[in-house]
Amino acid sequence: MVKRFLGVEISFQFYYFALLTIVLIFDKSGGIFCCFLSSFFHEIGHLLAILVLKQKVDRIEFSLFDIKIKSNYYVSFSKELIITLSGVAFNFILFLFFIRTIKIFALSNLFIGIFNLLPVSTLDGGQAINIILNKFISEEKSVIILNILTVIFAIPIFTLGIIVLFNTGYNFSFLLLGVYLFLTPIYNRKAISRGNYD
Repeated sequence: MVKRFLGVEISFQFYYFALLTIVLIFDKSGGIFCCFLSSFFHEIGHLLAILVLKQKVDRIEFSLFDIKIKSNYYVSFSKELIITLSGVAFNFILFLFFIRTIKIFALSNLFIGIFNLLPVSTLDGGQAINIILNKFISEEKSVIILNILTVIFAIPIFTLGIIVLFNTGYNFSFLLLGVYLFLTPIYNRKAISRGNYD
């Protein structure tokens, strides 16, 4: 389903809301839902930076694993780095703001912020590395480096997910993260294209 709001195309995929519904049904602790909410605010951080820097947004996509903001306009090196890392910065601000009141939401923001700093192709850390690497090497070599880093970080997280699931019997959050990291290079090969903010 695609809608337009204030000149921005907004795309909603059924899978995103299906996954959110499953999480609401089976998430006993509420932690995964808080991570969904923190991810939403993460994207608000990107949008705020885009607006402050007077850039334009073409499209916002709600897909199976993420929310993606697309801007096909040229931005300078420094502005692109700021926009790329603004989601993480907003998560850390929310962590500091809510740590004394709503700890589970504060900690989920801390987790989402740190997770997005990983040097993985579709995460902000990987996109920031891609922006920097493109000043020195080709896009193709940058993609190879980021795919290798993605696998390196996916293996321990996936392994931890299996251990946590067996020990708790219900907590599958790290296992999902591991699967997500393994699938990111396949799922969205264009995610590290400039102008995409997750």
